[in-house]
Amino acid sequence: MAYFKLKVYHGGFFTYRNGPLEYVGGETTMIEEIDGDRWSVFEAYAELKQFGYVEENIPSLWFKDPTHEDLEKNLKLFKSDADSIAMCKIAECTRLRKSRCFLLVDTLMLGGS
Repeated sequence: MAYFKLKVYHGGFFTYRNGPLEYVGGETTMIEEIDGDRWSVFEAYAELKQFGYVEENIPSLWFKDPTHEDLEKNLKLFKSDADSIAMCKIAECTRLRKSRCFLLVDTLMLGGS
């Protein structure tokens, strides 16, 4: 497998506030070179650690194909090697269109209102 780009949405949350499911708030970070041969859930947590996250504060990781808009229908839980392979295939299929996949990080809201 080749290298691919990963667009990471983090620090936000999922909501139905404005109708359909959406991810709001937080930041977006592009990771330029993800090695498809090494990509796994463990690698995802290692990448997120560089942003200051700890695995215990991340209840779930989600991914989707950037060519599909509807989160409700296209969001997939990232939990296994099969999901890692699916992400690499998404990046491979979109290679001509920027070769990337989306990772959405669901984080625990600490403190709060």
